[in-house]
Amino acid sequence: MSFQELIEKEREQRRALILDTAERLFFARGFDTVTMSEIAGEVGINKATLYIYFENKDHLLFAIILHRMRELVKRYEACIERDIPGREKSRRLSRAFFGFARENADYYRMVCAVSPERLRNTDSPLVRAINEQLERQVGMLRDALAEGVVDGTVRDDLDPLEMAVYLSIMSSSIVCLNPYWANVLATAGIDHERFVSDYLRFAASAIDRPGSEPPSRQDGAPGDRPGETPEPPLPS
Repeated sequence: MSFQELIEKEREQRRALILDTAERLFFARGFDTVTMSEIAGEVGINKATLYIYFENKDHLLFAIILHRMRELVKRYEACIERDIPGREKSRRLSRAFFGFARENADYYRMVCAVSPERLRNTDSPLVRAINEQLERQVGMLRDALAEGVVDGTVRDDLDPLEMAVYLSIMSSSIVCLNPYWANVLATAGIDHERFVSDYLRFAASAIDRPGSEPPSRQDGAPGDRPGETPEPPLPS
């Protein structure tokens, strides 16, 4: 390994350490309360060095989001590579999303609390990369639904892209559920797990083509019904 390669490797390792440290602090105390000086101190570098790696705290946040979104895209890719009807691919994609959200609850708590205005900074290459990952996620769901239209398992009276955007918006809103609505549901005895499970059943019935055969238990969607154990997310 050349000297330059060693320098680059050390730089990447330090960058990863900064991201891991910032993520841990953001999760524990909230994004707004953590300072760049505190992150630098935890990593063991001075603040000036930290700014060499990340222009500001928002850029740190963007890098964390981008990393997590790439992980989720890998889960999605594992779903769409399966040789199953389009309807089942779309259901697996939805379950993969909610499984990922459940596994990364601290991350989603942070992201849901951060103002979306920050992610409208289209001048940032990191934000553009985040948007590209989001487009990939929606595109894979669109393609799965389009396959379902062709194979007769998904309704054909709506555009697959339109359905994909509907489902993506609803899924994101459920993960970032407004506390007011969470309290309304809790008062009625509906916890978050049941709400997600019932949403998956609702979404599945909304995209099914009328008259199409329901999924078999082998290819079906465990966890789409109250009381069933959700299928674990597919490995990345």
